[in-house]
Amino acid sequence: MNAATRYVETSKTNSPVHAYVADHGRGVSKSDIEQTTVAGRSITLSTDVDTDDQDLIADAIQATNPTGKECFANALRMWKHNSRLKYVEGVAVISDLDAGGFEHAWCLLDGEHLVDPTTESFDCYHGVVIDDPEILRRYAEEYPHEGILGNHKNRYAFLRDRGYVD
Repeated sequence: MNAATRYVETSKTNSPVHAYVADHGRGVSKSDIEQTTVAGRSITLSTDVDTDDQDLIADAIQATNPTGKECFANALRMWKHNSRLKYVEGVAVISDLDAGGFEHAWCLLDGEHLVDPTTESFDCYHGVVIDDPEILRRYAEEYPHEGILGNHKNRYAFLRDRGYVD
């Protein structure tokens, strides 16, 4: 079990976000990812991404120009640019830090290969693919910097609709 999965499982009673991610998410382990440079940007990427797919990722990075500390907006823009990049929200961990997990967003190329255009700091992930185009478009327009799962500005509408918030 990777550190992010362990964190999500042990903290699932802490919040509706943690509960939803624990119930519906899946982990990506440190051994399956690497910190690398794509299109001049330091990112975290699955180790098994081939050259053609790295070119697709480079194109998406150049087109969307990801910004530090804007993981939700970055991942939404990447999804909007190319629908092969699935939008994911969940928890990411820096194993060397004893800080627990951080709510975070990233992409999974074809739903399989991790692409984190925002940072190269995290080394374990556990998240949920959100693939409803209508929901993604709405959040990209209305709340691009707030995310979907932990969005308190709309009173956690996504989680409420799924029975995780009263």
